[in-house]
Amino acid sequence: MNKIIVQVYLPANGRTYDIRLPEDMYIHDAADVLSDIFTDAAKGLYCKSSVNILCFRDKGESLPRDKTLKELGIQNRTKLMFI
Repeated sequence: MNKIIVQVYLPANGRTYDIRLPEDMYIHDAADVLSDIFTDAAKGLYCKSSVNILCFRDKGESLPRDKTLKELGIQNRTKLMFI
């Protein structure tokens, strides 16, 4: 299983995080993992939700939850945003 490092911006605290994820992970699973990570990392500025959106940071385009990172062309250093 190949892993990639993506840069994920969290608007709730204005910080960017380098996160390592398997390239064959589905977006809905990645959103769940990120939700858990950011609940701890954001120190109260982010609260876990069941309706999180992962999107390309530069385009603001939300990612389809039923696709994998690889299917969407997400590679090392791709910039994403977690809302």
